[in-house]
Amino acid sequence: MFKKFLAKLGKGAATVDLRFENRPYQAGETVHGEVLIKGGEVEQTINHLAARFMMSVSTKQGERVSREVDTIPLAGSVYILSKEEKVIPFTYQLPTDLPISRGSIAYHFDTHLDIQGGVDRTDIDGLILEAPQEMLAVFNALGRLELREKADSGKLDRYGQEFAFFPTQAFSDEVNEVEFRFAYEEQGLRVYMEVDLRSGYRQEIEVKREFLLEQDILQDEERLTELLHEYIAEMIRDPHQYTHPFSYYHDDHHAHRGGGMGSMIGGLAAGVLGGMLISELMDSVDMDGMMEDAGEAIGMDEDSLEDLGDFFGDDEDEEV
Repeated sequence: MFKKFLAKLGKGAATVDLRFENRPYQAGETVHGEVLIKGGEVEQTINHLAARFMMSVSTKQGERVSREVDTIPLAGSVYILSKEEKVIPFTYQLPTDLPISRGSIAYHFDTHLDIQGGVDRTDIDGLILEAPQEMLAVFNALGRLELREKADSGKLDRYGQEFAFFPTQAFSDEVNEVEFRFAYEEQGLRVYMEVDLRSGYRQEIEVKREFLLEQDILQDEERLTELLHEYIAEMIRDPHQYTHPFSYYHDDHHAHRGGGMGSMIGGLAAGVLGGMLISELMDSVDMDGMMEDAGEAIGMDEDSLEDLGDFFGDDEDEEV
């Protein structure tokens, strides 16, 4: 009787342990493992067993926040005897559009054992999500061009994850920074590249270019390196040809925040973390996007939005 009382308080109760191969994983890969439940000093009833896959980020204010990506149900009601061991198979396919582990972004499984009439047990296991092979090919090519990834690379916003590099030799006189986003397509990897050009003291010019890297290019490091070098050099020589906004920005504003961003690497973060938290991670606030989203929510058309922008002092079209 005394042992049962202690078990209700958590001492001598059943325990849970999630086990899987401890290595970096890639988005879309399946994690295989098992969950071990060990009976305690007395027999107990397990109401249910589940594992939650969690993403955690640090905001600019230094607060660490975790959000659930997915829940993996593992077992319903289970009766476990004293000292008994039960092994339950565990498999989970990681989503393809998650941001990779960078800086403040981390992942873990939170395995929860719901014990009837007792203290629940949990088990926390970290997981590293590394760049997929297609992105690694681009990163390796950038390394051959003496471009180094910045310490704060991998920031999130509502579009996905952005990776920042700086030149150490080639392009160092002309380029301050090169930023990338990636999206999966059937033929290969779509790349959104922004180059911040040096242009005099305390002034930069941002030029943008998007292109598709097909699988044959991604598998040939030398050709890929030459192509990236050529693209950056062309943007430096003729920057005014590369001033158009990226297509994902246009798609986002005209799809009512719909599913068009699904292939963007890191795109799932906006849904998981939520708009309020994403705004705390962003370097700047997209006022036009906020106005358009608010107008759509209350049924305002584009002309009404323009009038509203004028009311708030939008002087973009005023003569100076």
